[in-house]
Amino acid sequence: MLPAGHRRIAHAGPRRGAADLGVVRLGKGVSWVSVNCVADRGTGSLTLVIDTVGEFTVSCPSTTPRMSANQLDLAEGGKGRFHIKTGDNVRWSAGIQVPE
Repeated sequence: MLPAGHRRIAHAGPRRGAADLGVVRLGKGVSWVSVNCVADRGTGSLTLVIDTVGEFTVSCPSTTPRMSANQLDLAEGGKGRFHIKTGDNVRWSAGIQVPE
């Protein structure tokens, strides 16, 4: 579900393992990065990276899928390559929503 007043500029999944989702342009203001993930067993981790903008890591349990949304409030727009770092034992989907 997209936040009101936002549009999706990138989305991938469900997938396993690392992926490169290409270059994204983020405008000034609030953008959202969302991820859903689950590990095959134990607890995995997944790092979402937008080069030159930021990165964050979420834990991915094996019991139930983890749904996470992270807010980026940028004073200036920016662009960077959006990629996911994780192992093949983690199944995920991720996306970025930016202001219209």
